Order: sequence, then C-alpha cells, then structure tokens
Amino acid sequence: MGIYICIVSGLFWALFDLTRKISLKSINSNIILFLFFLGQTFIFLIWFLTDDYQFNIKGYILPGSFLILISIISAIYFMKALKISELSLTIPLLSFTPLFSAILSALILKENLSSYQYLGLIFIIFGALILYSKSLKLSDIFLSIKLIHQNLGAKYMLLVSLLWSLTPIFDKICFKYSSISLHGFIQASFMMLIFVILSLNKFRKELKKIKKNFKVLFLTVFIGIIATILQFFAITLTLVPIMETLKRTIGQYCSVIFGKIYFKEAINKQKIFGIIFLSFGIYNILYKSI
Repeated sequence: MGIYICIVSGLFWALFDLTRKISLKSINSNIILFLFFLGQTFIFLIWFLTDDYQFNIKGYILPGSFLILISIISAIYFMKALKISELSLTIPLLSFTPLFSAILSALILKENLSSYQYLGLIFIIFGALILYSKSLKLSDIFLSIKLIHQNLGAKYMLLVSLLWSLTPIFDKICFKYSSISLHGFIQASFMMLIFVILSLNKFRKELKKIKKNFKVLFLTVFIGIIATILQFFAITLTLVPIMETLKRTIGQYCSVIFGKIYFKEAINKQKIFGIIFLSFGIYNILYKSI
C-alpha cells in the first residue's frame, strides 16, 4: 500500500511543479508560497480540530523548528530555480534527493536499502546526468557535472535537493511526537506567517494579477496540499529513500512531457536515454518492494 501511495503522491508533486511554473509567469514567487501555506494551514486546522491528536512539545520543538527553517529556504530557492531554468532540466536534478535521503536516513533513521536499491540510485543519478549532457558521449555526460556547476538554476536545485532529502526524514521524526494533522498545521502556519512578512509589500501590487490568475493559483494550492498529505502518509508506510526515489522519478518523467507540451521544450536523445536509465533505476528500487 505504501508504494502505491508514493506513486500517487509523486504524480501530484509532478502536477504541482507544472502549476507552480505556470503561476510564476505572472505572480511573484513569495505570493504563491504564501497562498500555498495559507491553504495548507486552513486544511490542516480543520483536520486537527476533528482529529484525535497527540503532541509532545519537548520532543517536537527541535526537529519541528529545524524543519520549518529548511522548508522555507528550500521553497524560496526551488521557486527561483524553476523561474530561471527549463522544467525538463531543473526537475531531473532532484534525482539527487534519493541519494542524499539514502545516506542521511541510514545515518539518522537507521533505514538501509538493499544492494539492488542502491544500484537503482546509481542508475537514476546517471540518468539525470544524461538528461543534462550535450550529447550521448561519455565525456559529455560527465561534463554535465561541470555544466550543472556553472548554471545558477542548477546550483539552486541541487541545494533544494539536499534540503528536501532532509524534509521527510524530519517529518518522520516529528511524527513520533505529533499526529500528522497537528504537525501539518504547525509547519504550514509558521511558514505562512513568514511568507506574509516577506510578501507584505508586494501583495497590493500583485492583487490584480492574483484575481486574474485565480483559477491556476487555486489549482496550484489544491494540488500542493494533496501532494503534501499523501507524502505524510507515504513516509509512515515505507522507507524515506524509496518514497523520494518514486516521487523524483515520476517528477522527472513528467517534467520532460510537461516541458514539451506546455513550454515547447525540446525532447532530444539525451532526454530519451535519460528516461531509460531512470526506468532501470526505478525497477531496481522497487525490486521485491511491492
């Protein structure tokens, strides 16, 4: 069951990436983030008020506070990367998240993968490098590491990848001290307040744009909330690296497809072969898991 929830969650996160990039064409990124966390706060508050919750503030406060901090930083830099780079070239860099998650969850949560699953991670990372390379030559594939280093949007996304690998780990730690509904409410409400402060001066200027783009903004917030809730359930039912691998791989497939359909981004041989390697990777990750 956990695997299937991960897959559905991954599809919603991919749609969330798409709607966020569309929204960024006309709306300030901090406004989008404020509206997203406002919607999350409202939904989690209703859930919390109708839920039998448990809360240990002494155990929760340290991991919960750290989680708010990394969530804010990663949200800001993700939106920056998404705005200045192609969808099909930035989202694949999030394939490094499962690698970071595998290492960090082994250290922090003592969650270890099998040899097949670690092989799958290697395939996925190599597939991401192919997606970013100029050609299928081995030299160009490894040169893509240099190209990533020189690209500001790519560097932002790698930072996000590292921070997002920590997010589900600390979510899982927080669930030891809090129910899902209360944890979601605490995280969303604090982040909403911070983005209120960051976007206060821009809100009046953006009001007309918000009204004009209300449908896509509503859809963005709705999809993001569903994706977040599904991820919370997924990490309680399966290992964090498996959840992250499924989520990011689905996101990479969809970024190539959505990039072509909605932003006219080219589909070349590198992207096709990158997808093939990603497929091998996901097969190994899921081997004996379902």
